[in-house]
Amino acid sequence: MAGYFKKMFDSIRTVLTGMGITIKYGMNSGKEVTQQYPEEKREPPERFRGKLFVDINICTGCTACARICPVDVITLKTVRDENKKLRPVVFDIDNGRCIYCGLCVEACPVDNCLYFETKYEFSAYSREDLISHFGLGEIKPQEHKPEEIKTEDKKEGAVK
Repeated sequence: MAGYFKKMFDSIRTVLTGMGITIKYGMNSGKEVTQQYPEEKREPPERFRGKLFVDINICTGCTACARICPVDVITLKTVRDENKKLRPVVFDIDNGRCIYCGLCVEACPVDNCLYFETKYEFSAYSREDLISHFGLGEIKPQEHKPEEIKTEDKKEGAVK
C-alpha cells in the first residue's frame, strides 16, 4: 500500500513540476522561447555545413573532389581551353545524396573554391531540383591551329 501512495505522489509531483515550468515561461513575456521561423531565421553556427557551393571561376578542374567523394555526389567533366588549361564544363552537385562529410572541401587544392554555405533552406519538390548545376557550359577545344584553318579555307575557295 505504501508503494501505491509513493507512485501516486511521484506522478503528481512530476506533473506539477512540468506545469510550473510552463507557467513560468508563459507569464514571463520578456524572455520569448518560441521563434517566429519564416520571419526570424536562426543564424547557423560558424562551422555549419549547409549547401555545397563551388566558385567555378577559380576551379582548376583537377577532379580531386569528385574522386574523393564516397557517394559520388559530384559530376565533373573538364576540357582543355585555348591556353591548354583544364576548365570545368560540367560541375554538378547532387545535394539530395550528399552526406556532408567535407572530404571534397579538404581535398580541393584551391582555397575557397569549394565550400559549404550557411544556407540551410534548399528543399525541393523533386530530386532533380536538388542538383546544383555549375560549370562553364560548352567550351569547344581548339581543334585546328589558325594556320591550318586558313589553308583549308583557301583550298575550299579554289575548288569553288
